[in-house]
Amino acid sequence: MTVRPPLRVLGALLAVLVVAAHAFGAEWRLVEERFYAISLAGKPCGRSFERVETDGGRFRTSARIALRFTRLGQETAVEFSSEFIETAAGTPVEASVFQGEADRVRYVFRDEVGGARRVVVERPDAKPEERALPEGEFLAPRAAREFIRAQQALGASEIRYRILDAQSGLVPVELTMTRRGTESRAVLGKTSDVVRYEVRNSLLPVPAQEVLDSSGSIVESTTPIGLGDLVSRVATKEESDAAYAAARFDILAKTFIETPPIADFLERSALTIIVRSTTGALQALPDLGAQRIERIDERTLRVRIDVRRGSAGAAGDAADPRFTNPNEVIDSADPAIKVLLERARLPAGAESRERAESLRALVARHLSAKNLGSAFASASEAAKSQSGDCTEHAVLLAALLRADGIPARVASGLVYVPRSADHGSGWGWHLWTQALVDVAQDAGAAAGRPAREWIDLDATIPASGSRFHAAHILVSASDLAGGAADPSFAQALSLLGTVSIEVEKAQPVREGVSEPNAVEAP
Repeated sequence: MTVRPPLRVLGALLAVLVVAAHAFGAEWRLVEERFYAISLAGKPCGRSFERVETDGGRFRTSARIALRFTRLGQETAVEFSSEFIETAAGTPVEASVFQGEADRVRYVFRDEVGGARRVVVERPDAKPEERALPEGEFLAPRAAREFIRAQQALGASEIRYRILDAQSGLVPVELTMTRRGTESRAVLGKTSDVVRYEVRNSLLPVPAQEVLDSSGSIVESTTPIGLGDLVSRVATKEESDAAYAAARFDILAKTFIETPPIADFLERSALTIIVRSTTGALQALPDLGAQRIERIDERTLRVRIDVRRGSAGAAGDAADPRFTNPNEVIDSADPAIKVLLERARLPAGAESRERAESLRALVARHLSAKNLGSAFASASEAAKSQSGDCTEHAVLLAALLRADGIPARVASGLVYVPRSADHGSGWGWHLWTQALVDVAQDAGAAAGRPAREWIDLDATIPASGSRFHAAHILVSASDLAGGAADPSFAQALSLLGTVSIEVEKAQPVREGVSEPNAVEAP
């Protein structure tokens, strides 16, 4: 696995990914290092760094990716760290990741037991968790680099391989590199022969263009997204640092979708929305939580959101560790989360739905400093700082829910934003929370509802308000094991800057009132 900065960048589009080297008690000797300057739509937005070291019998690959951008004029930064150790033969030994000031998560690979490969996941303040590795073969970072180098030297027209992405929670990733030709170009002041590939990544909906030198190292990587081309280009350390220092890209301004205002949008029990692609085929959206989807044609979806509705949990969701256990961002075992949960003083014997709504209100009150200065801080960081934007509200609520025994995940998509001094009315990217709660027998049995259902909770709504409002469009739901680099965020790529939104129908909360078109004229 050669580090591919755009995959991390595309995963978040909200984050600064910083990966630092860390010693494991060995004397490491530098083998090679490379620096990259990152730009989006032709404007600098960050830097990255890759280092390979050896202690004689093992290799350690450390990467550093850092983005900086603004959101409506306010600077935002988030940090990630990861590294991977393998033997000289390419056998994985261990990997570790952490985000910002959150604690490190360590993956220790074990020898095969009974033919099954295992990994032990170690998190501070939590019991080690042992689990099976995904089936099939995969390459560790340096082994992948050597494989690419060998295939490139043979002139292979196509290179296929598989990795485990530690930054995304050991998610299997399949990569296919199709050779598109050779060329000469200036690389760090010298003319070099390079090979251009089209690279398809199983986590991303769009292919990248990559240029590699004779060592198999990336010289340049370009991924087209709705905001423009995301480019990572090899550079000197000084050039890489300069790209970070000059980063001023306003990501919210570029992704905001302006629409006519929606009158009393917080009061609506349901909305019917037309989402239309302005460029080509429109990807499917999920039928989860309050949302139901109807496809009109290849480019158009009808999205119905009803705040009174949930969606049935899949078999096993209630016990699925993805939704119940702590991870890098939803660190529900952290003492800060446990202290905050105790402060909630949830009523003894309360139903899970009531507890979930109480915890939503608690997060809305606790994060008293609402700002855009951070993005994807961990739940424990948010609990301590009492500040953050929608990402901190979403992950803190998910952590409290998990700590209370309620399965939880994070939802990402679009939310309606009313007109303000900074912008007109429209839709901006947003995160909220989904909880798997029990359905009361008296309310659900007669209607044939499931025993448990996923409901939506938005902790950015004031504590005194409703748990959710209908002006949300869900794009994906995730356990968020990969933090800002989570693969689920890649699903948003084809929507960035490529859709229009129109409210077709709105309904009030009040029963018995018919108002089929309660949308205020522009």
